[in-house]
Amino acid sequence: MRRQLRVESLTLRDRISTEERHEISERIIAILEPYLTVRQAKFIHCYISFRSEVETRSFIERSLERGIRVVVPVVEMLDGKELLVHTEIRGLTELKKGRFGLEEPIERSPSSLENLDAVLIPLAAFDRNGTRLGYGKGFYDEFLSQLPRSVERIGLAFASQEVNNIPAEPHDEPLDTVVTEREIIRIREIA
Repeated sequence: MRRQLRVESLTLRDRISTEERHEISERIIAILEPYLTVRQAKFIHCYISFRSEVETRSFIERSLERGIRVVVPVVEMLDGKELLVHTEIRGLTELKKGRFGLEEPIERSPSSLENLDAVLIPLAAFDRNGTRLGYGKGFYDEFLSQLPRSVERIGLAFASQEVNNIPAEPHDEPLDTVVTEREIIRIREIA
């Protein structure tokens, strides 16, 4: 069921035109930025958008201009296993295509994630219980399981990616918040 749900949700997301996706992404970011300001987020982890994901490039650039530290994920092969590693960036001008065609920084600056305030997470689908359906590789579940629960987990999604219920599995790491173009969905309060 999860595989079918993932395929259906990604198919719907892929059907959003580039122009509409850009417009909706900007609305999502316009809701996200003041939310993070109120939360006093100074150090965030954010994906570099790929394909039909909610676009994050302008958000990353504006965050850096405002003095917010930004770390991005990079998929690397370590000891025969694909893992997310995390590198702090100063801008988005020096990128190259990496694993899976994802853009990643050419120059790496491995970062300690101590004092991280929030993680912005891409997704295929979500429900109001905080269950997130990712892309099936488990990268974010493994990464999130290593973070203190005080680090806010924020899914960025188009409202059309919401589903009634995603069957949760034991390894699923729940979201605390989801930001869509329509609303901020608070699932769990962060101290």
